[in-house]
Amino acid sequence: MDYKKEARPQDRDRMNKDFTNFWDRLNRRRKKLGLPPAIYIRVMEIGKKGARHHHMMLPQMDVGLIQECWTAGGIDIKPLYTDGNYRGVAEYFVKYAKKTMETEGREMKKLWYPSKGLKRAKEGEPKNIKSRELGQIKIPKGYYLDQESVRHGISEFDGYGTCSYILVKMPGWKRTAKKKGGKRGGG
Repeated sequence: MDYKKEARPQDRDRMNKDFTNFWDRLNRRRKKLGLPPAIYIRVMEIGKKGARHHHMMLPQMDVGLIQECWTAGGIDIKPLYTDGNYRGVAEYFVKYAKKTMETEGREMKKLWYPSKGLKRAKEGEPKNIKSRELGQIKIPKGYYLDQESVRHGISEFDGYGTCSYILVKMPGWKRTAKKKGGKRGGG
């Protein structure tokens, strides 16, 4: 979401207030339509020439409703890929947060802003892999390897080789419980 040139706010506090007003309007309209409150993740961008934008990730909803509620300028909406890998979106958000820090010449308290009620993903635990297996990535059923995430290096801590990567759960895949086999107890 961007601003008309004449409606650009002077600082990030005003941008946050504009966004809060938009979000309140949107959720009041959703409530009237019998819809639950929406959720989002957002990043503010402040460009070097003064342009200001809100980059957001929203669930699918009526574009007309968003246009009605954002009165400060225009919107540009693109659907997400449905492969379940959102690393690219995260990198996109970080890029604009860094751009804003460079423009303002200071660190920001928050790089991104989540809505209330947004469930946070659980971060996977790093696993120690035997040295003979380093570089051999085992991909479990229902997942795929994000090839661009694979990194090999040397640990600064202990000097051993390291390998990091991201496994992405395939959309719609559910793990099935293994049947317990073996001997049955008897008497």
